[in-house]
Amino acid sequence: MMTLLQEFLATFGLEWGPLRLFEYVSTRAVGAAFTAFILMMLVMPRLIRWLKLKKFGETGAKGDGAVVVDAMREGKKGTPTMGGLGLVGVICLTAILWCDPTSMRTWLLIFGLLSFAYVGYLDDRTKIFKGAKGTPLFVKLGIQLSAAGICGLGLYLINQSIAEQLLTGAHHPADFPIDWYKKSLGDDSFIVRLGVHHLSFPFIPVEYALNLGLWTVLWVVFVTSACANGVNFTDGMDGLAGGTMLIAALAFMVIAYLTSRVDTADYLKVLYISGGQEVAIFCAAMAGACLGFLWFNCAPAEVFMGDTGSQALGGALGLVALSTKQEFLIILVGFIFVLEASSVAIQIISFRLFGGRRVFLCAPIHHHFQYKGWPESKIVLRFWIIAALFALVALATLKVR
Repeated sequence: MMTLLQEFLATFGLEWGPLRLFEYVSTRAVGAAFTAFILMMLVMPRLIRWLKLKKFGETGAKGDGAVVVDAMREGKKGTPTMGGLGLVGVICLTAILWCDPTSMRTWLLIFGLLSFAYVGYLDDRTKIFKGAKGTPLFVKLGIQLSAAGICGLGLYLINQSIAEQLLTGAHHPADFPIDWYKKSLGDDSFIVRLGVHHLSFPFIPVEYALNLGLWTVLWVVFVTSACANGVNFTDGMDGLAGGTMLIAALAFMVIAYLTSRVDTADYLKVLYISGGQEVAIFCAAMAGACLGFLWFNCAPAEVFMGDTGSQALGGALGLVALSTKQEFLIILVGFIFVLEASSVAIQIISFRLFGGRRVFLCAPIHHHFQYKGWPESKIVLRFWIIAALFALVALATLKVR
């Protein structure tokens, strides 16, 4: 929206010096982060009061045999949940303000965020008002996979459209290999491979990226659903999911910016993502919103994001990774999410295949450490440290090809 304002004024010869700053991705990213943070500080106190009024609070112990966890939940009984409503609303508004509203990537990310938020919202309402474990699994998966499928088809069409525009332009000589693009910046020319429907792998040159074609849609379904559930499993302690999402959003903000420039894409030998700067600004909005949420979610939490927030953030993170064509870096950037989801899967498999044997004292794994006597604040802080270290490793791998 800010870019459109600058362009609108320019058409009437009303260019104002400071507005030219909106042409720069760095300015818009910082503006998005600050805007999201400030909006969260304004929105959340009112939202918390409304959630308390509507009695949208934690139900306390679930009585599922996890004694230590039940004791923790009982101590947080009544704390408002569904704070993800504020997170999602602020991210959407900030993205509309600071991203280019004419870019379809912006609207795809907003749609993905809202779709997965709806899945989480249904789950939260069922838990609060019906005393159940949540929305029936087949209903939840049906909506989740449908939303992911629409996102997959949308991403496929957007990438196809952008590629056709670039490859039929004057900057794509007839003797160039298909999917390769040449652009000049100043006195320098750069040749990059476009990230159309390709799947790139860490440590492997971009020339060997795999063209998935229409299989891209199924790949999007898998990645977004896995990320949504991974973040959902992580949301179990004050500040845990919010802090790790903040780190992941910042890491992918850098990745999206680097892949959106032909010079850095050429230097790093990664797939070039035309329009990827809007993904970077969306990540900045996510980071600012998560930082603002932590103000109210740090121990002792005044509000929880609930499945509304965790599903939305996880799905959006997966879509961001897919948009940058760096999906495999989620294993590092979102290492904590992968660890949490893996611990649940391992626990279930072990329990069913080996006659009730448990690998962990309790899953997800943050509860395992809680059973070992670690204070909640120590678990959260150490998980943040691990997340930050793995995010740095992920950034370092971009140059290792």
